[in-house]
Amino acid sequence: MSSHTWFSECPHCGFEKMILSSNGRLYFEGSCPICGYLVWTEEKVPHDDDIELAKHKIRKMDTKEKNKATEQYYEDNIPLVSRSKND
Repeated sequence: MSSHTWFSECPHCGFEKMILSSNGRLYFEGSCPICGYLVWTEEKVPHDDDIELAKHKIRKMDTKEKNKATEQYYEDNIPLVSRSKND
């Protein structure tokens, strides 16, 4: 059994590097490191305010900042929108 990971556009905030993965069977999982959208056995859709904040942040971010946000998400599993609220 193999595992595959790839990127796609988030259906909510439009971030172009939403993380998707599959273990080679029917299990499919996705997460957006910016707005916090999750899909696995259950779908977790962010609040409308969080989606709008994520879209606003994406428009202002350059590639380096987007990559940093993605790396931070890999480290602590906290999306950028949630992290911004705690600052």
